[in-house]
Amino acid sequence: MCNWAISSNGLHLADNEASSNSINEALQYLDGQKLLSVEVSPTEVKTVFRFDLGAELVTWPYLEEGDRYEDQWLFYDYKEKRVGTLTGDGTWLSEQLDT
Repeated sequence: MCNWAISSNGLHLADNEASSNSINEALQYLDGQKLLSVEVSPTEVKTVFRFDLGAELVTWPYLEEGDRYEDQWLFYDYKEKRVGTLTGDGTWLSEQLDT
C-alpha cells in the first residue's frame, strides 16, 4: 500500500484520497495504455510509470514508519517466472513465482 496519483499530460485526474467516481474515471483513462517507462527515485522511493497516451502513475510511500515496509507495487514476469517488488523503505525484491 502506498500513496499514488494519476495524471494526464500534467493534469491531475485522481489520487488515493479521491472519490470512487474520480478513481474509476482515471482508471478507465489509464486502461489500455501501453507502459513506456518506469523510473524509480531511490532516495524518495518514488516511482513514475509513463504511458503512451500521456498518462502518468506516480507512487510514493506513506510517511508513517510502520507503513514503510508495505509493498509499493509488484511486477510479474510470467515468462521468467519471477515477481519483482518495491517496498516503501526502498528494498527491491526479486523472487521466484510459485509454480
